[in-house]
Amino acid sequence: MAKGRLAFLDALRGLAAVYVLLYHVMAMPRPALTPMAPLAAWVQAGGTGVALFFVISAFSLCYTMPGHHASGRPLASFYVHRLLRIAPLFYCWLAFSLFRDGRGDHAGHPWTEVLANLSFTFNLFNGWEEGIVWASWAIGVEMLFYAIFPLLFLWVRSLQRALLLAGASLLAAALAAAGLFGESGVALTGAFGPLRHLPVFALGLCAYHAYRALDTSPTSMAHTRIRIAAVTGVVVWLASIVLASMGLLSSLTFWIACGAAYALLLVGVSRQAPRWLVNRATAYLGKISYSLYLGHPVVIAVLGPVFRRIQAHVTEPTLAYVACALLALAVTLPLAALTYSFVEAPGIALGKRLFPRKAPAATVVASAS
Repeated sequence: MAKGRLAFLDALRGLAAVYVLLYHVMAMPRPALTPMAPLAAWVQAGGTGVALFFVISAFSLCYTMPGHHASGRPLASFYVHRLLRIAPLFYCWLAFSLFRDGRGDHAGHPWTEVLANLSFTFNLFNGWEEGIVWASWAIGVEMLFYAIFPLLFLWVRSLQRALLLAGASLLAAALAAAGLFGESGVALTGAFGPLRHLPVFALGLCAYHAYRALDTSPTSMAHTRIRIAAVTGVVVWLASIVLASMGLLSSLTFWIACGAAYALLLVGVSRQAPRWLVNRATAYLGKISYSLYLGHPVVIAVLGPVFRRIQAHVTEPTLAYVACALLALAVTLPLAALTYSFVEAPGIALGKRLFPRKAPAATVVASAS
């Protein structure tokens, strides 16, 4: 691990990417690969790995922001680092996607849609929210949060304010989903709507300030609070999956409940993470998680015919799913390692050269990469 990095953030980020991949291995192929219950319910919840991404992102941005302030040009440092962290790999996959979608029966994309993707504003346009790059909707939402984060960071200076922001955004999302703000409000709480994900992002801010509050707690009290957070997070997560599988939770409620569970789990493993969860392997997955996330849908699509052959020869659904999931991982991980090394890493390095972050006094700042 690089000096100053938080290993548990890397590990959780990597596991979140793998969780999303496992979900798409089940959901993308035709016919669908559906393991037997209760594994199916757990895999079906894999899309909430993106909610974990949002929680981790908010936490990490808070943790690294003091380093941007110490650089002397905080806004320039923050935005340049974020752009060079996200844009190079996204633009590579965008170029591939435009080539893919401009062939055969596909009509391609109008230049206005391409421009919206290049500027990361596509999530603001009706019909373009998913993005041209597969699974990039989360990048569109995340970039909107990046745009307002410096203001959030200035205002949310305590756990109380973070909880206030989370409560206010949750109330706004509930009212919008109920139709009180009209059709546009309902759209904002849809699967790709920013208002659906803002409460989860705010919960990441809560997790950060709870983590910081542990510094001022007596050791025994801090350990107790960590254990309570971890156990509560697991219980909320499992209960949410069970209730959702029974149809007792709306999509929005399930998403935010999982976000709350992940925020609790993040705090719960922040000081005493078990080795099976936080180790070199999971930390490396976190390092390449962005490449893994953007690359895995294409891998699964390309492997579709192979998956169908596996289904034809392995009649037990769970075994067929596991075989396909392992194959998808075996192909995606090397691809992610390559795109990280040759696309992501140079962009990250350039950002560090342009705006070297300095650790503020009495604070060690983690790398954002």
